[in-house]
Parts: sequence; C-alpha cells; structure tokens
Amino acid sequence: MSSEVTPDGLNSSHIRAIGCMLRLVEQTVDHIERLLTEPVARITTSLTDDLDAEERRAIHAACARLRATLIEACRRLGIEVAERSRRRRIRGEISTLWAMLEDTKSPSLRGYGPISPGAGAIVDELLEEINVNLNRILRVVAESRPDVATRV
Repeated sequence: MSSEVTPDGLNSSHIRAIGCMLRLVEQTVDHIERLLTEPVARITTSLTDDLDAEERRAIHAACARLRATLIEACRRLGIEVAERSRRRRIRGEISTLWAMLEDTKSPSLRGYGPISPGAGAIVDELLEEINVNLNRILRVVAESRPDVATRV
C-alpha cells in the first residue's frame, strides 16, 4: 500500500488508523442508542432505568450531533465507507467468543483459585452447550453465498 500524503498531510496509514477509530466511535454510538431503548431485564444483566425522558432526548440529540461530526470527519479526511460482510463479521464475533470460552473452562478458572471437580464439570458442560449453539450460527454463515449478497 502506498504511503502517499493527502493534501491535509496525512498518509494512507494515518487515514486507515483514523478510519478504524471513527468506526469504533460509530459502533459505540450505536450501542449507546440501543441502551436507551432495550428492555431493562435481560438474561445476564438487569439495567436500572435511571434516565428520564429529558435525559434520553438529550442523549439522542448528542448522538445525532456526533454522527454529523463523524460524517464531516469522513468527508474532510477522505475516509470511505468500509465494505464489510455480515457473514465475516458474524464469524469474527464467534471466533472472539471461542477464545474467551476457552479461557473460561475449568482448567483456566483454576488461575482464580481452586475449583471443585463437580463445579468444573458443570461449567465445562454449560460452556460446551454454548459452543454447540455458536456452531449452529456458524454453520449458517460458514459458506459465502454471493447470490444473496445485498447492500442495505
């Protein structure tokens, strides 16, 4: 890849690094907006509904301004929309979870202190069931299907 310098004095490596950071900011804004609307009771987390309507509106407005700032930053710096595949993103998410699941199995948990064989067996059995279900998702997205590729 070329390290050609843009008129603003940024080379392609600078642009790539800034683009990655801007995508991370956008993902965080997406997550914040989901937090404003998702149910307070979930499977592993219970959210305290401690934002009133005015605070929610202010956060939505700030998110909208932040998105406008991101659009302007991308325009001014020449950062193009990154083409991504849903299949590859899902596979990537599952790969990350696999690594984390491996680090949560009973042999790894011993690093936090002794674990009884019975408790370790239960943890490992539950993690294996999670792994089985992740594999079900992975089988759906395992093969590329260009005939159904559409942009949204």
